[in-house]
Amino acid sequence: MAIAELRQALPEAVQRHLANVADNLQLVADLGFADVALLLPDGAGAFHVTADARPSTALSPFAASRAGLVLAPDDCRECAAALEFARVSAGAEPRRLRGIEYDTVTYPIGEPQPFAVVARCLIERAEAAPGAMERAFMRAAEELLGALGAAPLTDLHSGATFAATRHAGDGVLLVSAAGRVTYASPNAVSIMRLAGVEGRVTGMRASALPGGVLGISPTLGARGAVAVEASVAGRVLDYRAIGLPHESLVLVEDLTEARRREREITVKQATISEIHHRVKNNLQTVASLLRIQARRSESAEARQALADATDRVAAMALVHDLLAGSDEELVDFGRAARKVVDLVRRGLVGDESRVAVSVSGATGQVDARTATSLALVVAELVHNALEHAFQPGAQGAVTLAMRREPRELVIEVADDGRGLPADFAPASPLNLGLAIVRALVEDDLSGTLDIESKGGTTVTVRVPLDGAA
Repeated sequence: MAIAELRQALPEAVQRHLANVADNLQLVADLGFADVALLLPDGAGAFHVTADARPSTALSPFAASRAGLVLAPDDCRECAAALEFARVSAGAEPRRLRGIEYDTVTYPIGEPQPFAVVARCLIERAEAAPGAMERAFMRAAEELLGALGAAPLTDLHSGATFAATRHAGDGVLLVSAAGRVTYASPNAVSIMRLAGVEGRVTGMRASALPGGVLGISPTLGARGAVAVEASVAGRVLDYRAIGLPHESLVLVEDLTEARRREREITVKQATISEIHHRVKNNLQTVASLLRIQARRSESAEARQALADATDRVAAMALVHDLLAGSDEELVDFGRAARKVVDLVRRGLVGDESRVAVSVSGATGQVDARTATSLALVVAELVHNALEHAFQPGAQGAVTLAMRREPRELVIEVADDGRGLPADFAPASPLNLGLAIVRALVEDDLSGTLDIESKGGTTVTVRVPLDGAA
């Protein structure tokens, strides 16, 4: 029977318990300097490894994860013993793998009748001559396994299941049920020193530590855990404390610098957003001035040139409007392109036109510079198609199709109009719009521009995306 089927056959409360054990396995492995695995019996004597964790603090006899493996009865007799007798069971003799000797101890999961076991494989060299830190950590790992075996860990405030991992900069504290620190790791001592604690940390009352009243005290003598971020003495301390049968296990991390960097990033993002907002407003003002000038001009050619310039400025303003609402210097160009096309359509042919305009495809996010240039490209190409592809009053269609390929962005603007004239010269100075498009695509974006005129006109733009996957 597969692991998924085994688990689905179990009551919901048992599945929740197993999931909580699995979520805390890495903490057990790191504290205990040992490989740990959660094993589920299949009723036929074999055990299925549903989850495992290898320690980041020590060697593991196993080269890779064992999740999904099935252990035969002879390979895990201590598992069967832990399950049958509902008690911790040790292997009769050390095992050897990859030249590493290790002892196996199994812990029952579930009360009063276990339904799973955790196997802890500790290499002999870690057991041989442990120091004070190793002894404290291994004791905490064993107590944590005992607590996990009895019931899922739950948050004392919310009642939700609780899981914790040990981060690289964490300090570790062990606190007695009476509220005294019985062990403080070197990292924990350094963190407390930075937070203003003087004297020896070991022996102090937990409530006297910076943030200890909120981050540690609730777990003393309690069955449960808390996660608290406390701002004290100019420092930001993250506490994750777990009430164990005889003491509390406390992980503490100094997040002061991380929070400072986050604030700086937030301020930077707000500043950039405000800049984009102001640029958008300024561009809209320029567009308004161009419209006013166009209305006052007596030359039809000048009015057309000013109207074209207005569309270009408005397209740029649309991109900056989207960037003003973004947390990063990225914009969903597909969304911007749809707005640009709608802007050009309404400005040039209105809603009563017999020419249908449609947009399809997606681009994902692109950087601000690329999006701004492409917005101008789309505005020019759609404008040209609507203005030149059809006879006045004729029926037709203009389409914009976008797609993101592995390393480039592809944009196609096509129409089913009359096609390009026989004497059409792309490089002619009379074709200002196309000259702008070519400069933007080839010079600014290092892309390519292809024009095909068969039963209409199709312009294909390909733009490389640096680092795209």
